[in-house]
Amino acid sequence: MFINLYNKMFTVFLAAVSPDMDDTRQELTFVLENAGIKSIDGKGLPADKIDLALQSADCSIHVLGKSDIYTHDGDGYNTPAGVQFRAAKNLCNDSFKMLVWNPSGDDSNASSYINNIRREIIENTFYTDKQSPIVFVEDIRNIMNIKQSESRHHEPTDIFFLYNELDNDTAIGVYSMLKDFQQVQKLGISMSSDVDYNTYITEQLADSKIGVVYYNFAGDWAVSFARQIWKDSGGNSSQTPILIVGNSNHAKIEDLAVLKDIMQSSVNEQLRIPLDIKVFLDKQLKK
Repeated sequence: MFINLYNKMFTVFLAAVSPDMDDTRQELTFVLENAGIKSIDGKGLPADKIDLALQSADCSIHVLGKSDIYTHDGDGYNTPAGVQFRAAKNLCNDSFKMLVWNPSGDDSNASSYINNIRREIIENTFYTDKQSPIVFVEDIRNIMNIKQSESRHHEPTDIFFLYNELDNDTAIGVYSMLKDFQQVQKLGISMSSDVDYNTYITEQLADSKIGVVYYNFAGDWAVSFARQIWKDSGGNSSQTPILIVGNSNHAKIEDLAVLKDIMQSSVNEQLRIPLDIKVFLDKQLKK
């Protein structure tokens, strides 16, 4: 079963960037496409076409790099990125939002122009320094949509298996092996619906012996998501222990260090992950 988090369609204007952010912009483009978000490409857009392109979108995305595209004497002021940044800011209103992303997370004095941007945040303008494009796109979804609660059936099970749709192929492989010897409820988290899935997850976790958050590519999302559902289900007082497990094709155990005090984690080869989950389940049943 998939729960789509949002289904309101909207279009983003993806602004030009400074050369040092080309790779980051390309990665963001890939995530937007996989999330089913329509975008208007601002790269190479003539100056006289900018306003029309912005008016055709519901929001704009501006990726901050090393160049100052904000202050009048900044090194990127008259670049396409700078021109589009200011044009979007002038357009901000209740029906158009401006999303400013600083993926470096750097807001120190060494990047004073970023501090200037943060001080000048106005209504309908949003700033974030989350480093993961997947988490950033989720933030965009939250900003651009109003989620509606929906009641879903939950039932007792051994394992509640959760994953991001970006990891669907390998996640289904793990699930298929698990269901051969345990009761499993699976939930793929998609990035395209207006359903508030929090209530369902909390209720299904309470009806499960363990919860498992699996990931391969979507590591940043998985860490943030696992921490949130742990908190929502009662934190240390929760009756359902949670395991976060990464596929060693792309996952690294050091990525999970931030969760070591609140839940068990592991990184292993695809074929060994079901066994890790079974061992974790058996350990919990013996308590």
